[in-house]
Amino acid sequence: MDTTKSDPTQAAAYSAVEDPEAKTQRREAAKSKAAVIDGPTRHIERKDLAKDMPDLSEVHHPESTADKQQVSQPALVVARTEGESLRATIQLRKIDPWSTLKISLVIAVSLFFVWMVAVGLLYAVLDGMGVWDRLNSAFTEIVNESGEGGLVSAGQVFGYAAVIGVINVVLFTALTTIGSFIYNLSSDLVGGVEVTLADRD
Repeated sequence: MDTTKSDPTQAAAYSAVEDPEAKTQRREAAKSKAAVIDGPTRHIERKDLAKDMPDLSEVHHPESTADKQQVSQPALVVARTEGESLRATIQLRKIDPWSTLKISLVIAVSLFFVWMVAVGLLYAVLDGMGVWDRLNSAFTEIVNESGEGGLVSAGQVFGYAAVIGVINVVLFTALTTIGSFIYNLSSDLVGGVEVTLADRD
């Protein structure tokens, strides 16, 4: 006779024989345990917490797949023989117009001061050689017989030089900025300029 199958009459008899007080104690214990687990534990003392809960302080979370991929993939190291130079080819695809404007403006202002210094030195050298005096005297003899004024003076030279310098600053800054726009459009169509970087020979 198979004894593994439970008889419904035996289960009913067992439940009737079971002590109701033990059943009540088991139910109360389950309620108190559920209250401890599900309720807020901020203000509960550690000694009042359930003792049979697993200790999760030593559990380590598995690493994410991205971290595993980063760890599992080593950095690419290019081995080279002794005496062989490293070479890298890069492509210049885009030039920022705003940064081009700033750097070109700084360079243009610097060139303006260089231009003014060069004009001043040239004027001083020619003045020391007496070129301006001869030119002014010849001009006054031909055009202005009263002898007042002259063809060339320091104010006129530096004034015209400053005007030319300011025009050069504006043109240089504008042309470089427009050139960056044109380069960006051209690089989108045909690709940027390729530059090869290499060690010194």
